[in-house]
Amino acid sequence: MASVHKNFDPELIVRIMHNSLSIQSHFQLLLWLQGDFQEAIQHDVLICFSGAIGGETYHYDIVSGIPGIRGAKPLHDAIREFRNGIHLHWVAGCGRVTSASMSSVSSSNIDVTILHSELHEMKHILFHAIPDTRFKADHLYILLRRDGSFNEQERRLFELLLPHVDAAVRKTDGLPIHEPDQVTAPTLINSLIKSGLSTREIEILEWVRNGKTNIEIGMILEISSFTVKNHLQRIFKKINVSNRAQAVGKLEDIANNGRPETSYQFG
Repeated sequence: MASVHKNFDPELIVRIMHNSLSIQSHFQLLLWLQGDFQEAIQHDVLICFSGAIGGETYHYDIVSGIPGIRGAKPLHDAIREFRNGIHLHWVAGCGRVTSASMSSVSSSNIDVTILHSELHEMKHILFHAIPDTRFKADHLYILLRRDGSFNEQERRLFELLLPHVDAAVRKTDGLPIHEPDQVTAPTLINSLIKSGLSTREIEILEWVRNGKTNIEIGMILEISSFTVKNHLQRIFKKINVSNRAQAVGKLEDIANNGRPETSYQFG
């Protein structure tokens, strides 16, 4: 069954964008996606990935109203192959928002049948990515649904709303980081992810590296300077430093050398 084409509602889109600004937790993210966003783009599951594409270490999260789907034991090999395969499709499509049937996607060596049982019931997929040139990574976002292909209007809406989805996801804690026993050629973002930093903490640390104050960072990210300070305290603890200068120094070491100096140990 094809999806129903609805008239574009500018007030709905503005409301979705505005409400995204107040998201601070995974539960609030779920409510937002199941509310007005669901009215604009019907979907059953959102999967998001953050990390150096092709790398072995990454953040990911699953947001869905389907009971138990987020808490299921992850099959990391399947999730990684799924991520890499979808990213290849996105690159092949010249970085454009893309919709397809899951059967056409799985024909390209992405074995969706070994994903969570609820996921391989999904028949249709819509995906796009936001490149992060600072960390040489892509933030990949995937919508899945059982019934009805995604239409052109939904593709355009997803492209329009994705920066707001991205900003909201960065403010929430994802699922446990996937970190294999051996990781080769660590990248900046992979090293930071291994240290236990969330995407929001990585973002704040990058603004600190650019010389921004807590107040300025708060204005950029639309959070309070007190929240920025709390994030920084957690960052310092995770990477074993005591102040901003040491944190920036460690970040510069990783950026220049691809790995932290031996005198540093990530906690």
